[in-house]
Formats: sequence, structure tokens, C-alpha cells
Amino acid sequence: MQRLVTWILIAFLALPFSGCLGEDAADASSGTYQIDSQWTVIPLETKSEYYPDDENVSWEVTSDDVIQQVQDAGGIVVGISMLLEYQEDESANFGLCTGLENNVPDTIYGTISKNDWTLTQNELNPGSHVVNLTWHNQSLLEVGNVTGMSEDEIMSQLDVGDEGYGIYNINILVEADAFSGELCTHTDNGEQVESTISLLVIDLTLSGGNGITSLAVGDGEISILLLSPWFIGMFLLVAYLVNRKDLYHLGVILEEDDKSEPTQFWEGINEERSEGDGKTLVESYQARVLTLCALYVAQGIPWGFITVTFVTYLAVEGVAAGQLAFLLTLGTFPWSVKFIWGPVIDRYQFPEMGKRRPWILIAQSGMIILLSSMLLIPNMASNVTLVGIMFLVYNIFTALQDVSTDALAVDVLQPHEFEKVNSYMFTSKAVGGIIGGAGLGTIIGFVGIKGAIVLQIPILIVIMLVPLFMTERPGEKLYPWSESVGGEKKSEKLESKNFTEIFDNIKIAFSFRSAQLGILLSLIISLSYFLIPVLPLLFVRELGWTEEQFNATKGGIILIVTMLGYMVGGQLGKQFGGKAIIIYAAFTTALVTAFWGMNEALWSNGFFMMTIWSIQTFVWAMVSINIYSLMMRITWTEVGGTQFTGYMAMMNLSAIIGYQLTAPLTARFDYSTLFYIAALLETVVIFGAMFIDPEETRREMAKRLTEQ
Repeated sequence: MQRLVTWILIAFLALPFSGCLGEDAADASSGTYQIDSQWTVIPLETKSEYYPDDENVSWEVTSDDVIQQVQDAGGIVVGISMLLEYQEDESANFGLCTGLENNVPDTIYGTISKNDWTLTQNELNPGSHVVNLTWHNQSLLEVGNVTGMSEDEIMSQLDVGDEGYGIYNINILVEADAFSGELCTHTDNGEQVESTISLLVIDLTLSGGNGITSLAVGDGEISILLLSPWFIGMFLLVAYLVNRKDLYHLGVILEEDDKSEPTQFWEGINEERSEGDGKTLVESYQARVLTLCALYVAQGIPWGFITVTFVTYLAVEGVAAGQLAFLLTLGTFPWSVKFIWGPVIDRYQFPEMGKRRPWILIAQSGMIILLSSMLLIPNMASNVTLVGIMFLVYNIFTALQDVSTDALAVDVLQPHEFEKVNSYMFTSKAVGGIIGGAGLGTIIGFVGIKGAIVLQIPILIVIMLVPLFMTERPGEKLYPWSESVGGEKKSEKLESKNFTEIFDNIKIAFSFRSAQLGILLSLIISLSYFLIPVLPLLFVRELGWTEEQFNATKGGIILIVTMLGYMVGGQLGKQFGGKAIIIYAAFTTALVTAFWGMNEALWSNGFFMMTIWSIQTFVWAMVSINIYSLMMRITWTEVGGTQFTGYMAMMNLSAIIGYQLTAPLTARFDYSTLFYIAALLETVVIFGAMFIDPEETRREMAKRLTEQ
């Protein structure tokens, strides 16, 4: 049965790449858009010079001095123009010249080059001509109404981003000619040419699809009756698992590990000690919770600031969409490859100060230094490339803190604490996101963008004080020059290992069946995320919500509901077992999602939509937080920085796979069917979790140590 389940899950993962579910993704995201543009000509240089005959004269001009003007004009540079004006003058030589001879026109060449784009045009003097080098699709602007293209496709043909800025190469060549008669000749050694060079900038507005990217939702329909055997089968499977709790590890009450632990959060903060009355992280429950939650707040603040406050500020300042995408790409990249940090922090350690604490302090110091350095940029909107590079480095440090904090949690949390403390940690990260996004985004109008950055620095410094004055284990030092804290150092070996040993340990960690199934569970947890891009389309385009209403709901009420789901899910997982909550909540979420799809007649009722969305979000948050805890439970602490980060990376990949499902599914099926499919994918999580033994890693490692 286990092998059959594995093949079924692999088939689900292959769906996005099979190409059999619908049309091409580009077609699926097409729509109808009205394109409005306003042109601005920004002068770069005007000069008048004499150009000798048959001599190429070249020079460069740059956009650096007019960046602010470009941003104010819309920020999209689509070309560069050069106006050349010239007369014809020849001088008569000695001879029988009457002055009535006709001058012979010269040929004036003008050339503009930018990267791979080049244009040369010429005319005869006297007169003028214009060299217009452009790199956009002018036909889109001339048509105005565009059908069959997505917003991204339209913008890719109109906005080249940073490629339109920088240095432009100019060349002027004069091929002079002069009158030559039997009795009279003229001399022409060149011409005086006046050149005016300007940037061509457009301010672009796309309207259509109610302000969101249009997805062509199909009209295909799958009846819920056709899918009902699946849901009935899942109900029977859950009932089967409930009746065999011990076999599938659902009946393990994790609180049995510590009967004295209080059930109330603040009571636990004040009273619980897992290993004594000391103040180190392994001894004090209070220290563990406060340290981990503070570090997660520190992670949430910059993420909320960058993705909400700062991006919105740049958009208001006129930074083009392509440049914003460039910034977000650089900011996101370190998180996509953060698993690389795992072997590094496992390999290089300073045991006297703890296994993870030095890396956390390094990461936080880097974050503070980078934020402070950003204050030195005179105009952030006109230095997007520099800001992007600083974003990249800043998020390298943020990702390092994330990996180090997760590894610290794996090291110091007691087995019975995973579910509850994880809920506190992820709630803290959401709180940090609210501070960085909604909080700083609200006051930016009063303090400005640099004021918002300045406000973050003392917050991060205060948070840094928590790990700065806290040690992981007894006998460790607060600083390299200080004495050990909390008595004698325990015999636990914390020496650094070489990469060969680390990779050998990683191989051991993933040799257990539950660890391998953890990878599979991580890869399927977010397959139903294909529904996320569909919701704004449904609410805004079909149900008439404004974009502001939808964003306020998703970023406000739904975020709060998610936090509550984390809190409640962690407590229930602590009380009844994380796997039990995963299975029960996943099936409940699937039923709620299916019920949502079945009641299309109620979708126009705002109260119903808010209620059903909140319930679905709340229950799925319970699933997510307990899966995080389960992954932490099956992680071997010896390579915690690598193994747990690997699981998190697989969860990110799962979300990408889910998003890849959006285009083919929305191209074929209607809204109700999309909800049914999402519900079906939510039940797949049950298959991924049912065979995982939360205790296998610790049990098997204990056996290995005993055998040694």
C-alpha cells in the first residue's frame, strides 16, 4: 500500500510538467487591455560643431543626469532621438566664378547605438533630419486595445527596464562634395552641424481585467458527484487511521514527555523549565520561546518592509515594473537557495559561544550594517541597480539568520515543545511582517523612506540583544573574551566537523524512511496553491470587489486568521499529537473548500465569502504549522541546519509546482471545479503524512549510539 501511495503522489507532482491538462500557459494568462501612453522628450545634449569631411566623429551621452526626470515622466525609456540641423556652405576658388554657381549638397550621416540596437540615417544639406532609435513595439501603442496577450507579455514588448538606461553612443559623419566646373571650382572641407539628443520616455497605463492580470478561466465542469467517491474514500481512510492510532502514531500525546508543563502560553513562559532552573536555552523554556520568537520577528520585519512598503514607495516614485521585478528577484534569490547555508553552519562553528548563536549574531550584524548603508544612497528611485545589489546582500544575511534560527530551534526545543513553540514562532514572523509592511507603510508618508529604514535599525538592535545576552548551553561564553556562563560545560561534543563528515551525516539523516517521506510531504503540501492566483480573479473580476477591498482583506483579516490558526493548531498538536491534527485538519479543509465550490449561488454574499475564506484559511494554517513541527521532529539535530532547511526548500518548490498548475487548470475548468480540484489536492497531504513515524529518527539514532 505504501508503494502504491508513493506512486500516486509522484503522479501528482508530475502533472504541472505533463502538458496534458490544458493550453499553453501564455495563452491561459491572456486577456484584453487598453493601453494608454503619454510621451515625454527629455533633452540630454545640444551642441553645434564643425565636422571635417569624411571623418567619423564619435562620443557618448548618458542618462545618469536625468534619472529623476525620467522617473517623473513614467520611467520607461523606449528610445533615443537625435535631431541634426545643417546648412550648405562652399567657398569659391580662384577662377572665373560668378557666384551664381549651385553648391553641391553634402551627405550628413547620424548614427545612434545602444547595446545591440543601432540606427543610421542620412540626408542631404541644407536641411535637417531626425535619427530615432527605439526598442519597443510601437504597434501596441498604436492599436491601443490589445487582445490575446497577458500584462507581462505586453510589458515585455514595451519596457526593457535597465537596458534602456546608461550610455548611448553617437556618431556623425559628413561626406562633403563641392561644385566643379570648367572655369570655376569650389572647396567644401566639411559642415557645421547642430545636434540635439533626447531620450524618449513613456508613461504607460494598462487597464482591463479590473486591474489584475487576466486569466482565461475555462468553462469545463466536473460534477461533485463524480468526485464524491474520492472524498468518501478519504473519509473511510481517516476513520481507518483513527481506529489504528498506535500503528500510525496518531495517538501519541506529546505532552506526556513533560507532565508538569503548563498549558497556557504566558503561564508557560513564566514557569516552565525543561532541564532545571538555569538561564541557558537548553535549560529555560522562557529563554527558548522569547529568543526564537524575537528572531522570527526580526525576519518578518524586513520581509514585510521590502515586499510591501519599499516596493510600493518605488512604484509611486515612478520606477518601472521591470525594475521592481528586478529588485524582488534579487531579494528573493537568497531565500530560494538558503539550503546552501546548512552545511556551512554545521561545518564552521565556535563551540565556546554555541553552535548556532555566533551565526545568528553575524547575520543580524550584517542586516543592521546593510540597512544603515542604504541611508547613504542619495536617491533610491534613481539608483535601482545599486539598491538591488544591496537588497541581494541584505537578504543573504536574512536567509542566513533564518537557517541558523531553524537549526537552533531543532537543537534546543524539547520533543514535546515543537508544535506549540512553532506556532509562536510563525505567529511572531507574521507580526514582524505586519510591522514592516502595514506599520512602516502607514507612517512612510510622515517620515519618508529613509525614516522608515531608520526606524528598523533600533528595532533590530533591540532584538539582537536577545541572542547577544543569551547562551545555548551551560558553560558557554557570551563573548570570546568572557568567562563561561552557567557552570561547567557539559560533555556534549560541539567540535566542528569537516564537510565529508557533514555529508556523511546528511546521508545518515535521510536514510530513514520517515525522513525520506518528509521530503515527499514537503513537496505536496502546497499543490493546492494553484487556487491563490484564482481568488483575486474571482473576487475582483467576477464578484465586483475593488482591488483595494481584496488586498485589505487578504493582507488584514486573512493574515490575522492565519496567525490564530497557527496558535490554535500548535496547541491542539501539543494536546492531541501533530500527525493527528495534520490528518484531521487536512480532511476538514478539503471539505470546506469543496463546500465553497458547491455554493456558487452564495458567492455574491460578502459575509458568506469572508466566513468561508476565513474558515478555510484557519484550518489549513493548523495543517501547516503541524507539518513544520513534524519536519522538525524527524530532523537529526547533528545536521539540523541542513536537513530542516532542505524540507523548507522543498515546501517552496511545492508552492512553485502549485503555481504551475494554475495556467493549465484555469484554461480548462470553471471556478467551482477549481475549488473541487483544490480540495482533492488538500487531501493528498494525508497520504504524505500517514506513514511518517515522528520518533523514528531519534529512536534509530539512539540505537546506533548504543551499538557504538
